[in-house]
Amino acid sequence: MVVTTILAVLMAAVWMWGYVMECEYPFWPTLWLAERTKAPDGIRVADLIRVRSGSSYVEQHWHHCTYCDDAYPHAPHMAIQVTINANAMDFYLFDWDTWHRRLLPITVRTAKLFPELIPTGCTIDTSGVENTQVYGGSDEPCRIVPQSAKK
Repeated sequence: MVVTTILAVLMAAVWMWGYVMECEYPFWPTLWLAERTKAPDGIRVADLIRVRSGSSYVEQHWHHCTYCDDAYPHAPHMAIQVTINANAMDFYLFDWDTWHRRLLPITVRTAKLFPELIPTGCTIDTSGVENTQVYGGSDEPCRIVPQSAKK
């Protein structure tokens, strides 16, 4: 009992340290689920990224972007950045909705490349979204809203 308690406390301390230091391992279970998520038509998002990246060799790095959580506060869940072929300028930004297990685009560029991730009856809305951008790019932030809610 004492050994189990000590191990649990140590594991919690290591997890908290990794979370505070923005290491990847505390987010591994969520990233694993996000990488395996499927679009509503049944195609894996990782396969869509592979096809749409325009490269014969595609290596994907799924990363919880804490900077993106701050830069895109309109994304209500967890920001995930998928980097292609270790090129920091070649990436897609998603909002991982854990409850519904789906990825939603949080930038206009990502939404245009992956229109099948926009739920039926929803549209892209850029009004009222602070225009912050990652890496100084020209990608405009957006949110996905029901068509009836868009003005």
